[in-house]
Amino acid sequence: MIKAELLYRCADMTGESATWLQERESFLWVDIDRGILHRLEYRTMEVVDCHLPEMVTSIIPWSDHENEVILAMKNRLVSFNLANESFRTVVDLASLSPDLRTNDCKACPSGRIWCGIMGIKENDSNGFLFRIDNNLAITKVLNHQSIPNGIVWNASGDRMYYADSGRHCVEEFSYSLASGEIAFVRTALHIPENLGVPDGMTIDMDGNLWIAHWGGGGVYIWNPDSGVLIDTIEVPVPNVASCSFGGKDGRELFITTAIDGLTKDLIDKYPLSGSLFIADVPWARPGQNHYPFIKK
Repeated sequence: MIKAELLYRCADMTGESATWLQERESFLWVDIDRGILHRLEYRTMEVVDCHLPEMVTSIIPWSDHENEVILAMKNRLVSFNLANESFRTVVDLASLSPDLRTNDCKACPSGRIWCGIMGIKENDSNGFLFRIDNNLAITKVLNHQSIPNGIVWNASGDRMYYADSGRHCVEEFSYSLASGEIAFVRTALHIPENLGVPDGMTIDMDGNLWIAHWGGGGVYIWNPDSGVLIDTIEVPVPNVASCSFGGKDGRELFITTAIDGLTKDLIDKYPLSGSLFIADVPWARPGQNHYPFIKK
């Protein structure tokens, strides 16, 4: 078992969307409900916070836009300029019910965005997955989801893994890079309740899933083919929300956490909840964590 160390103390209600930007040597993450975009400059370890006018749930790099990223807000995707903090709507999801919001969103290897939608009241199975194509066409792909969370693709891009926290599972789909079509293959993992629930995740070159376990106090490394738990990175707080490779040689794991859902007694017991942690994993073979959105 590896132990993560505190990198930056903060008090995120829901620290999410761990995102390493290699070209900028910056690490970004969000505090969803408070609408905060955090940016850690790796060379100086300085943290810059931007307070947005609404919730922000996910960060997606944008191809050929060096100073911009895509941010998922409650019911829209915006282009955010990291230099001057201006933003503009790119995809409008205003037709969503007021009882719904975005959650985890990721771009696939061919630059399409996959956008998880969940209920404001969790676990009501009215969530779904959107696919937003390179021409910004929107397609609803999966219905009756609970809490859509981590989405990753294997190195060859022909498999997509997707976590539904409400159903405690990670599902495997075949994936077409040409069309963006998916087909259900199997439930790759069903997380035991005593280990928490699967939240954000990343993948390594060997196809192992590094999954943040909300309520499980760590990042758990699973082989999705065999279902075997390979190792655990222990984090000294209960609610671990997302993770991403980055930093020196890509072999550091950035880990975000949350206060949300904890009683006062648990907050007192785990005072670092909501902070950013890091773990050295020099033996890891990091995969591609964050593909950019490509607009055509």
